Amino acid sequence: EDGLEETLTSTGSSAAIWAGSQIRWESPPAWRVEQAKVTDLNRDRIPEATLLVWRPFRPWPVDAWLPNGGRINGFHDSNGMSCHIILIGWKQGSFRELWAGSAMADPVKVFTVADLMGNGRQYLVTLEGQYDDLPSSPARRLTAWEWNGFGFTNVNELEKAFSLMSTAEINNRQI
Repeated sequence: EDGLEETLTSTGSSAAIWAGSQIRWESPPAWRVEQAKVTDLNRDRIPEATLLVWRPFRPWPVDAWLPNGGRINGFHDSNGMSCHIILIGWKQGSFRELWAGSAMADPVKVFTVADLMGNGRQYLVTLEGQYDDLPSSPARRLTAWEWNGFGFTNVNELEKAFSLMSTAEINNRQI
């Protein structure tokens, strides 16, 4: 909303948002950005960058007081990296995190965005594996998620081995 045209780039393991030749936001060095897309998953009619990120695992602050450790304590790989979906967008005059999900129980291997119901709303569609899977291992589940105002709610899933995913447009509807 600043009148400038922005570009989302993803190279190597980082992402950046550019306005002309100037970087307006870039991913922190500790993040490994696996995928980045311009979306409107939070349904506010303002585009944001949706990132698939691996970053050092951090338990929830409340977990320090729980008697049996944290509820997400095992949501990371053997290198201490956890998988997250993060939304970056324009707020209060700059680009920043609009929403960052907790460490995922099952890490996302790849995601896409599609209008699955033909209602004009974008859904997050993921292929999920397990922590410490080899990069060449197939995904174990396809999952569809919708924005609920606070985060994402699982609307459907299919347990099966998947090696790739793509979207197609049929009758002006992306599936």
